[in-house]
Amino acid sequence: MSKSKLFSIITIACFVSILCIPIGIVLMLYYTQWKKKTKIILTLALSAFYAGLIALVFFVKPAYNTGGMSLPFGSNSGYTAFDSGSGSKAPGSKKSSGGAKSKNSNNQTSSSDRVPKSVQQSQGKGSPKIIYPILFFGFMLLLIIAQNFRNKGKSKYENPYVDTNKYKLPLAPDARMPMIHFQRLDLNEGEKIHFATETNQKGNEGNLVITNQRVAILTPNEGVEIPLECVTGVSATTSTVMTLATKFDEQEKKYYVFMPENQMKYALAVLKWTAAGLNNSTGVTK
Repeated sequence: MSKSKLFSIITIACFVSILCIPIGIVLMLYYTQWKKKTKIILTLALSAFYAGLIALVFFVKPAYNTGGMSLPFGSNSGYTAFDSGSGSKAPGSKKSSGGAKSKNSNNQTSSSDRVPKSVQQSQGKGSPKIIYPILFFGFMLLLIIAQNFRNKGKSKYENPYVDTNKYKLPLAPDARMPMIHFQRLDLNEGEKIHFATETNQKGNEGNLVITNQRVAILTPNEGVEIPLECVTGVSATTSTVMTLATKFDEQEKKYYVFMPENQMKYALAVLKWTAAGLNNSTGVTK
């Protein structure tokens, strides 16, 4: 299973889990080969859905009756409806209103003391949980900006010799190679070009050509033609440098080919596919 398919499966699993939607969006943007339009639509839709889910969880809560039940008499005053609170004095006896006010203030103070401080502090203040969706949207905005900068930094090189969209990666054993328009290499009998691209080593620009018989590195400083049976290994040293390991007459040598970043995957895939077909036809396994 290719890495692209593996990351696609993981991305879909993250989307289905709902809680891991942000992780799925990151994997989709950086590690999958989905169409750009699909990525943009999914990013916007899933971001809105996830933000709405956060708002639903943090803001929509059941209403509770915290006000309590009002009673026809002062329940916190310490006396009943049959007791006027004036001790043994008659109900008609006059008393300064200052004492009543002081009692009321004391009752209010004592009732406020019974309320937890966390509740008192939260009264009259807005909920700070609104910061969560704001942070989420900020994170997604930064992620999209970073992705745009990354896309701008990538090479926009277009191959003048072949339409790389014709290569359907990964290449199937019976895949057909598209037509290559490269006229600078004299072909042998039965030889066909499978891939060609420009090399961009500074001061030594040239071309890389892969046929069903050889690999040709054509530069102003040197021209190298390597038979496919002499290629012992191929790998991407960096995103723009391909390493060819060869062995000829018991001598091992490595060649470094500089090419545009967006051509690397095609060069590697075609070379490995061609070498595999050569080994199968000759019955030799490397």
